[in-house]
Amino acid sequence: MDNQPIGVCVITINKDKKILLGKRKNSYKAGMYGLPGGRLDLNESLVGCVERELLEETGLAGQNFKYIGVVREKQQGYNFIHFAFSCNDFKGEPKVVEKEKCESWDWYSLDNLPKEILPGHKAAIDIFINPLSSFAELL
Repeated sequence: MDNQPIGVCVITINKDKKILLGKRKNSYKAGMYGLPGGRLDLNESLVGCVERELLEETGLAGQNFKYIGVVREKQQGYNFIHFAFSCNDFKGEPKVVEKEKCESWDWYSLDNLPKEILPGHKAAIDIFINPLSSFAELL
């Protein structure tokens, strides 16, 4: 479903409190960094999608995903909705599984993130760092 405007992203946290980001290639916003994630398949649950995308992209088998929030991003003329989750319970070491889409996966501390992060994924990271920030404009 290439035109499906709903997807997930997962903030994967290791024991050193660093998050996993991949450098994109040959895909939307190539050269930028992004979280593991992707589009929701028809009849797929959000958690099922998070689990599948994390495994498909990084080889990590995650469990106990926590919902972080939802982010809207304008992508190529339409609104894309990201349901963001976090995961610090996984098995394996990250590897580049989709070599045509990702150059590398690396761990980054929250105070030393790359500057070029996909806007929707950066917004999800911001909510993860400060959950109340998304409500600030409502107050």
